[in-house]
Amino acid sequence: MTSDEARARFDAALDDELSPDVRAAFEAALARDAALREELARHRVVLEATRALGREVPKVDLLPGVQHKLRARSGGRFYRDRFAEQRGLRGPAVWMLALCALLVVLVALWLAYDAGLFSSLAVSAARGGAGRADRAA
Repeated sequence: MTSDEARARFDAALDDELSPDVRAAFEAALARDAALREELARHRVVLEATRALGREVPKVDLLPGVQHKLRARSGGRFYRDRFAEQRGLRGPAVWMLALCALLVVLVALWLAYDAGLFSSLAVSAARGGAGRADRAA
């Protein structure tokens, strides 16, 4: 086994995952090369230090601060999450609201015309504006 092949198996050797014949070739490569032994020792120190760090989660939630900075820097152009603040009605919502209001007015006028309210107004206007009071008398 060459030194490069041994370097590629550092992690497997430290995790004791090498087969017996590969382990023997790995040990032979280490016995021949002092620099390789030193490199394995440094790799072991780094690996043990990273395992000692653990998997602690930071106690501070960083997400809201990061989202706020992204929104501030992009002006809302490139980043908008589903909880972003919306100020006022914008774009299609305004048009949809206006069209719904117009539809309600048109339906009310159509129902009033169908009920005959406009024809009685036209008759009362022709009589001189007396309207219902004239008919009641």
